[in-house]
Amino acid sequence: MKRQNSVAEKTKKQRKRTVIYLYMLFILLSLLVGVSYTWFTLTRTPRVSNMNVYITSQPGLEMSLDKEEWVLQLDFWDIVNATTPLDEEKEKPVLLPVTWSEEQQSFFAAGYGLDGRLLDYEDWQPMTDDRNANKQNSDGYYIKATFYIRSGMPADISLSPAVEVNEGVDGSGTYVRGVPVWNPGYYEKQYDEEGNEIGEKLVGFGHDNGGQGAENAIRLGFRITTLVQDEEGNYLPDEEKEPEFFIFEPNCDLHIDGTKGYMPTASIDGTELLIDKDHLILQTASTWEESDPIENGVVIHTLGEFIDPQKLFSLKTGEIVQIELYVWLEGQDMDCANQSSNAHIQANIQFAGTTESQSGMIEIEE
Repeated sequence: MKRQNSVAEKTKKQRKRTVIYLYMLFILLSLLVGVSYTWFTLTRTPRVSNMNVYITSQPGLEMSLDKEEWVLQLDFWDIVNATTPLDEEKEKPVLLPVTWSEEQQSFFAAGYGLDGRLLDYEDWQPMTDDRNANKQNSDGYYIKATFYIRSGMPADISLSPAVEVNEGVDGSGTYVRGVPVWNPGYYEKQYDEEGNEIGEKLVGFGHDNGGQGAENAIRLGFRITTLVQDEEGNYLPDEEKEPEFFIFEPNCDLHIDGTKGYMPTASIDGTELLIDKDHLILQTASTWEESDPIENGVVIHTLGEFIDPQKLFSLKTGEIVQIELYVWLEGQDMDCANQSSNAHIQANIQFAGTTESQSGMIEIEE
């Protein structure tokens, strides 16, 4: 009898241990799945790794990197290099999700939890230009470029509207778009109702959107500072004019999920917009469609329009204004989600001047 009780007790303990082992195995498997999911979501942090920016002006309005040589067109990466020299052997700086705080006059990096979701604003990290702008390492989040503008006569300066050129094949003015990337397609086997192969069909032929929707989350900021010369000829900020910051939001009414309509981005400062309406420049979506017939490198563009165009600043004859241009991926935008690292975006920035003169802007004479 005692032997039977002993066997029963031993069997009971073995079952108990088995249940405990199974429970521990379940916990370990859950942790493994959780860790795998975390790795997957965090490696898909939204980013833009290829962005071309073209900055131009009209005759009578000139730009410069150094206030010495004045031109009508600037290469964006030359401007960035003039601000912070880049290593040409490395890839260009990427854009990672940040947001602008007007109250604190700085950017904040989006914070992500272990499940890949955005954290509360208190956990977002403050950024500085010295540490986080134009970097080719893990500290890089956004891009900054500094240049100067002058005019040959008094003028009000704004961003030039986007204009379709060459029957929509090209464009000028100001806009941001995802670059059309040629896809040669592939042949897919075709079958009849009985499952017999009847031939092949070319599918996927045409252009893909290189921006992958990230172009809808791009923001550009312009900090405008008027400069004056001191007795020694040095240019210093005009103490009588406070610098102003403007935010340009292109493609404001088109979203990656297919919905249309402007959806304001709230600020981490607690306001409904990133910046007040007088300093917010909105532009409708710039899109493209295939030509007919479809041709490699040829698409038809429909460029966006400004909503309530804003004047950026006014210039007196010979006056110089410093512009600090910021480019970032807005971390709170609904379109800033799961973009791959090879998103390819093109931005055109053109400045235009209007005067009271009937003859318009005149070229600057040295």
